[in-house]
Amino acid sequence: MDQYKSALAEAEHTAELLRAALQRAGIPEHEATQVRPLVTSKGRAYVEIGALPVGSAVKLLNTLPPASETTG
Repeated sequence: MDQYKSALAEAEHTAELLRAALQRAGIPEHEATQVRPLVTSKGRAYVEIGALPVGSAVKLLNTLPPASETTG
């Protein structure tokens, strides 16, 4: 049970940080609330991001650093 509680606390904290970052990126609060903590039955922590409208996804992409191009 302690492992579950610890994983849940980690997932909740990370989800909260991600929701705040999404709002700073200009994504409306009602869309940012799609981000939720999740813990599996084995006690593994995850953050479920959910679906974003394309416009909000573009806003998010614009806040991320550009992808490095690799030469082949």
